Amino acid sequence: MIIHLLNRRRFRTVKWAATTFLLRASRESRGKKKLKHLLILACRALAIAALIFAVARPLVGGFLGSGSGSVGTVLLVLDRSASMETKAASGQPSHRESVLNKISASIEKIGSPRLVLLDSASGEIQDIPDPEALTELSITEATDTEADIPTLLIKAITYLEDSNPGPAEIWLASDLQRNDWRPSDSRWEAVRSTLSSLPSQTKLRILTAGSEVVENFALELLASRRIEDELFLDLKLSRREGKGSTTVPITYSLKGARSSERVTITGQELRFQKRIPLAPTDAEGHGWIGLPADNNPRDNSVYFAFGGKEAMQTWIISDEPASEIAEYLRKAAAPAGFERYSASVLSPTQTTQIDWSSASLIIWQAPLPSGAVASQLSDFASSGGSVLFFPPTQKTGNSTGNVIFGTAWGDLQSPPAGQFFINGSWLKDDGPWKNGRDGSAMPIEQIRAVQRRAISGEGSSLADWDDGSPLLYRQLEGQGTAIFIGTLPDERWSNIEFIALHLVTIQRLIEKGSDRLHAGYRATVGRDKAMAKGDEVRERLDSFEDFEPALGGYRAGVYRLGERTVAVNRPVGENFPERVEQSALEQLLAGSDFTLFENDERQSDLVAEAWRAFLIAVLLFLIAEALLCLQPKRSGPPIRAGSPSAPSSSAPSSSAKPTPPPAS
Repeated sequence: MIIHLLNRRRFRTVKWAATTFLLRASRESRGKKKLKHLLILACRALAIAALIFAVARPLVGGFLGSGSGSVGTVLLVLDRSASMETKAASGQPSHRESVLNKISASIEKIGSPRLVLLDSASGEIQDIPDPEALTELSITEATDTEADIPTLLIKAITYLEDSNPGPAEIWLASDLQRNDWRPSDSRWEAVRSTLSSLPSQTKLRILTAGSEVVENFALELLASRRIEDELFLDLKLSRREGKGSTTVPITYSLKGARSSERVTITGQELRFQKRIPLAPTDAEGHGWIGLPADNNPRDNSVYFAFGGKEAMQTWIISDEPASEIAEYLRKAAAPAGFERYSASVLSPTQTTQIDWSSASLIIWQAPLPSGAVASQLSDFASSGGSVLFFPPTQKTGNSTGNVIFGTAWGDLQSPPAGQFFINGSWLKDDGPWKNGRDGSAMPIEQIRAVQRRAISGEGSSLADWDDGSPLLYRQLEGQGTAIFIGTLPDERWSNIEFIALHLVTIQRLIEKGSDRLHAGYRATVGRDKAMAKGDEVRERLDSFEDFEPALGGYRAGVYRLGERTVAVNRPVGENFPERVEQSALEQLLAGSDFTLFENDERQSDLVAEAWRAFLIAVLLFLIAEALLCLQPKRSGPPIRAGSPSAPSSSAPSSSAKPTPPPAS
């Protein structure tokens, strides 16, 4: 029995090639089946996840980033300045129109939140019940105004703090023009601090026009004044993205009568003057100057208005009122035969007689004033008046030591024996000694002086002596100009009177100073002077474009406001295309959560709904799962039992135990 039991534990393993192959194949098949099942499970899980995302209706886009559109209030800050009317190309919508169209479409896609508008022209905050009508409202139309972005942002943030509308976002639509953003304004510190105080879910999104600068011409009216029976218009034509010489047609309209001329611009800007003859009976009038249509129609026109002939009054303050020098100056300021020109000579103690309101030019040939008189001179210059300083005749230096307009007289100087002070360099295209309208140069190279006074100050030199010290010196003050000449038009000082250079200087400064007398006919869009006051009724007088009453206060043109006639022009800053760079923008809004998006005209929407893409993904995952579940087809015919190739059931197995030998 024991031997039998021991023999039962013995067996032999017989290796059979066919069985070994089948076992290995079975192990490999189990690994592939496990991977296949994992792939099927992954496809089913991804299909369910994609379906969940599709139901959530997610949004994608560079403007909003990504999210589900859970915004309760959108406060749209719209820049309606004149520069926003620039078009990327002819026939395309302006920056303002493009932005409004895309915002109107995007509002609906993020769940139609409450839309609130703050526009740069009126500065008022209004609810917009129907975002689809955003482009048709008068409060979103084009204007000739400028924008004050710091003020608008502070007003928007204050509104959100006071109203507490819940989840909200500020959308700022602007072209990033430097004039409107005012990066040097001290209020940006307040903007940053108030932005950081808003709830964390409140975001600032900036939608700006493309950074590409397009070719465009702009016209600017520098000054307009009536002199006798002629109207003088000082104009500037500027362009951007233009090279070489280009001829531009310009149309002038005066009281309905039109004329045209062509000017040639070679650089980026051209300054020129236009004289328009007036009839002696023309007591007042108005008109416009226009350019052909280009990529921004809002900067193609300027407007002017004028009244009757103004008297040209000059006041001469001299330390020696009865001297020949004072007489030379009086004759230059009021030439014989010109009835509208008058000049009065006073001593420094008689300045109370000056009628500052009607003066065009103040000539000061005496020690520099101080106190109340200096303040009056400063106010006069700031309002657009001209002030001309000649050195005092005292032999000692600047006896008073006073400083005015940041400038002071120095000591009296004489050249070496037998020599003269002669001129050095001077600016030929700027100041009272610039070349004439026909290009002829002033006779500055003929200047010879035997006495002069040094000039020191913070202004700029328009002409120098040969040793580099200032001869003709300018200090700008507000809208006016203060000019210092280092010698006198007297033979004991120089030959300026002989070559009549003082006459040219005085007459040009009278023209410039008289411009302030016509300032009552000029105003800037958006400023108080351009607005109707009290019961004044606004009536448009020019025929350049149709008058829209709802936009009257925000469009340039010639208007009659009650008894006033005012030529209203766009702000000068809207002519400059300089933009705030992204690095400067990041400094202005440092520490705040903002997104900058460059508007591309080729992009139809700011945001897109991604749920369709997720539904397509669900379909693809289900198809992949179905393909993985398919059984592979057999390569040959099925093997039937009993066929010659079928394995016999009596075949020995490699693992079968051998029959034990019989017991002895």
